[in-house]
Amino acid sequence: MKAVVVGASLGGLCAARVLADHFDSVTLVERDELPRGSADRPGVPQGHHVHALLARGMTELEALFPGFRRRARERGALELDMGTTAAFFRSHGWARRQRFGIDLLLASRRLIESVVREKCLALPGVHLVEQTAATGLRTTRDGQRLRVTGIRAENRKTRDPVEIDADLVVDASGRGSKAPEWVRALGLSPPADTVVDGRAVYCTRWYRAPDRVPESWWWRSIAIEPRPPDDLYAAVLIPVEDRQWIVTAAGISGRDLPSDPEGFTAALRWVRSPLIADAVALAEPISPVYRNRSMSSRLRHYESWRQRLDGFVAVADAACAFNPIYGQGMTTSAICARVLEEEIARSGPTHPDLAVRFFRSQARAQSDPWALATGADLRFPGTVGKRPFGAALIGGYMSELFPATSDDSLVHFRLFEVLQMLRPLSAVFAPSIVARVARSAIRRRLRGHEATARLAPSPPVEEPVEVALSV
Repeated sequence: MKAVVVGASLGGLCAARVLADHFDSVTLVERDELPRGSADRPGVPQGHHVHALLARGMTELEALFPGFRRRARERGALELDMGTTAAFFRSHGWARRQRFGIDLLLASRRLIESVVREKCLALPGVHLVEQTAATGLRTTRDGQRLRVTGIRAENRKTRDPVEIDADLVVDASGRGSKAPEWVRALGLSPPADTVVDGRAVYCTRWYRAPDRVPESWWWRSIAIEPRPPDDLYAAVLIPVEDRQWIVTAAGISGRDLPSDPEGFTAALRWVRSPLIADAVALAEPISPVYRNRSMSSRLRHYESWRQRLDGFVAVADAACAFNPIYGQGMTTSAICARVLEEEIARSGPTHPDLAVRFFRSQARAQSDPWALATGADLRFPGTVGKRPFGAALIGGYMSELFPATSDDSLVHFRLFEVLQMLRPLSAVFAPSIVARVARSAIRRRLRGHEATARLAPSPPVEEPVEVALSV
């Protein structure tokens, strides 16, 4: 049996890893020429920017590619407890320092992808076809059903047509997926989609970290969030391999950002704290300023698609792409591959109902990150997109939940687990957590707490919370 995966980015590599256990041959079809080693490539325009591998993503990638974590560290990736090493300026003020006991892997997108790519391409039966763009699906008809039998493609260097047979085609070509056009060419209606657009733009520059910094700078990374409706700029500084900093600034709700070096440096002082601007003033710029406007979240509703196309599935960003500023993409790609693995094990690799069952399971796996990303964007006045029923009520609760983390370590830890996708979103709506959030809200109103725009001396670092809560 043969499988084809369209796209050799992280989602495609993870899908190929799963398929290699069930198919004799897995062909990765990639429109780019992939780099050898750790380097950026044109097919990942956001690759220069800050990326986050959430704690759940680390677990999933290690399960898919044993030894991933060790190899990433050997190549310079950092592991830090962000509760004690990151300065987070949230909309309500500076987050408390608290040891979570869970280290996160900090590295560039190109390093993470290079490790996964090497491990995937070393698998028996996995083959790479580079500089080849998929242009459509080949099908055969079985009664009233269409079944995919492979893909049509074009060699981007010679312009020669290419046809590749497959018993299963997996679209992992990302948010720019052409699958809606492919299925329309077959006479089918593409799935409906939902778009939430925060009308954001972000710019990134890389720096060489300074050899010496002031003693008061206890942090290793910084995140400064916007505070709607008035403060609509954000910035983040993340340390990665080779003593480098990646610094990204974002403008929300149509706020633009300059992409020239001088303008970017000036824009770092538009955010609510000067901490990042002060940091880069001591660092050495080592890149141009990279710009990206692909910030909307798009959900293609394959889970409710009324058309039938056996032998075809779309995974990860090809089905549901998130505003990348929230750092969910790599982790969700790995999770979707594991969902595909589970459905193949349950149904069989060529079962006619595999696609239908997979799309429904994948939609469930993507529902929490979708709710978090779109819910965050819908806080801003300039966001374009339909607000779901109950959004105002949930938004009101979340506006109390985040401030509650400042004076309740258990709420803080539970929110960290949810944001790292270690627990479902429902965990922060558990009655025990809701009660603690309510008590915190009452205390804040009694003392008239207001956020300060100055980095105060860090409070004592607390140990990980070990109290078990029902969810």
